[in-house]
Amino acid sequence: MKPVSTFACLCLLTLTLSCSDEEKTAGPEGAFPIERAADRQTPASHSVVPVKISPEDQVLADQAPDGMDFIKGGCIVMGNDGAQADEKPEHDVCLDDFYLAKNEVTQAEWIKVMGFSPAKFPGDNHPVEQINFYDVQKFLQKSDGACRLPTEAEWEYAAKGGAESRYYWGNMMDGAYAWYVDNAAASSHPVGEKKPNQHGLYDMKGNVWEWVADWYEPLYGARDKNNPTGPAEGEYKVIRGGAFDSSAGALRITNRTWLHPKNRVYSKVTTYGGIINEVFNYVGFRCAKSIFKDS
Repeated sequence: MKPVSTFACLCLLTLTLSCSDEEKTAGPEGAFPIERAADRQTPASHSVVPVKISPEDQVLADQAPDGMDFIKGGCIVMGNDGAQADEKPEHDVCLDDFYLAKNEVTQAEWIKVMGFSPAKFPGDNHPVEQINFYDVQKFLQKSDGACRLPTEAEWEYAAKGGAESRYYWGNMMDGAYAWYVDNAAASSHPVGEKKPNQHGLYDMKGNVWEWVADWYEPLYGARDKNNPTGPAEGEYKVIRGGAFDSSAGALRITNRTWLHPKNRVYSKVTTYGGIINEVFNYVGFRCAKSIFKDS
């Protein structure tokens, strides 16, 4: 990994989500850039129209594992040249069809596989959190192929749902679609209570952050256009989507941040570097599954 700035190094050393929600997304109130300049003329909000599945793909959709939706592959412009440095450069990616869980993995699902829940906010239907990347790997191994982490490209493609606005519902924050700092009352919430995106996926923004498979790099490097998987190695893993304590700006589709894969909890660091006597890690995940077609 190439050296990054002193400020970025400080963020990496402190390993906090406050860096993502405050320093990383700081700017004039409400002035978070949208995907492309041309999109500035689009309405501030719009109805989320479900993606139509063609008759040819309906068989695959009907075969989706329980709790998962069929995500028809295609191409998008990933990233955001008008936002933070690590969201650049915008680049084309194309993805094969895959399945993605409608909801973040719940505590009940986690307990069924792992035997206990480490979550700070207990509730069978609440998303599991306080888990590190390696905890997730143990869950995946025990799932016997029924679950894998989505790649970062798959996650962003599914989150967009074909939209090219800041959020999948438009360019202005709408609490009907996400739990975030202004409406979550400082807690996670049961999955699936907010409106879904175009693919029928819930809580793609807010509630808890989500681990994805890719290693983090400060700038998107040269990658394969088709089904990219990120760097071959690294020190930190990418998390996406924001959490219940995230600002509205941190919930934009292209926002990305990082955690060390060993981190479960850590001290919260304020904007000016002071330590709050609090430990937290509001990070969970959702399951993906590849589709292998007959040749």
